[in-house]
Amino acid sequence: MAFQPTVTERPFDTNMSRHNPKAERVSITEEHSVLCPEEKELKRQEEALELVKELRSSPDWIEAISHSYLTDSAREHSLTAHSLRGQDKILRRPLKFFNQDKTKCIVILHVGDHLCGHHGYVHNGLLATLLDEHLAFVSLPSLPNYTGFTANLNVDYIQPVRPNQWISIHGELDRVEGRKAYAEAWIETMLDGERMTEAQSLYISPRQA
Repeated sequence: MAFQPTVTERPFDTNMSRHNPKAERVSITEEHSVLCPEEKELKRQEEALELVKELRSSPDWIEAISHSYLTDSAREHSLTAHSLRGQDKILRRPLKFFNQDKTKCIVILHVGDHLCGHHGYVHNGLLATLLDEHLAFVSLPSLPNYTGFTANLNVDYIQPVRPNQWISIHGELDRVEGRKAYAEAWIETMLDGERMTEAQSLYISPRQA
């Protein structure tokens, strides 16, 4: 059973308002969690990662619960928050860190071997999906009503990503022009910090937002 964190959230006017720079600053507890042996091992590995230690000890970064901006109903229908979670997929809840104004974000997760295209290689479509979602994390907080949709996504696959390893996804907001937000993101391996995939995006907030 995958761990479902205990979350104490303040009420927000709308679901999308949870993308604002002051949202998602909630406490994370695992006091009553029941983890399967495989997730216990991933948790142990996670806590030993140097990047995790660095981010948690830095006053410049805020840890947030992944997908906490989704309602329970929306989470059940989410590709990344629900369908891709589970044994040999994304078993462990990804770690998510923002800077103070949410213009930068780092997500750390473990990819299993049921996420492949060709055997032994993580599906490039999954990598594009993770990058697209990550680009939203750094774009939506700066758009009107924290709302926007992908208008353009360019992905460069530099090297294939192997399954059964920890990866980190890094994103930065480039600029905002009215209802348009431009951002970039990339995926690195945790083993050597090598950049594997890069992406640039344009998010546009609808006129009625």
